[in-house]
Amino acid sequence: MSHDYMLTMAIPIINGLAEVAKRAGLPNRYVPLLAVILGLIAGIGLRNPQDSITVAILEGLVIGLSAVGLYSGTRNVLGKNSNGKGSRKDNSSWGRK
Repeated sequence: MSHDYMLTMAIPIINGLAEVAKRAGLPNRYVPLLAVILGLIAGIGLRNPQDSITVAILEGLVIGLSAVGLYSGTRNVLGKNSNGKGSRKDNSSWGRK
């Protein structure tokens, strides 16, 4: 399996781990921080032996920040707010004043 493929697969895995941590009671404001930390761990842990540690740290930041974007984007698409409930309004009166 190629190095790039493993790094790419780390993004949804970190997203899933962040969601598990959130459901276990981690406050929502710490979920992005956890994702970035896990991304750094993944970047260093999956480091290509030919690359420097600086490259591994930068790859880890990209992984973590991508996982945060995936988490945030999924939450926005599903229309959930910070308490986990839907935030979409009833549009039955759309266009009326």
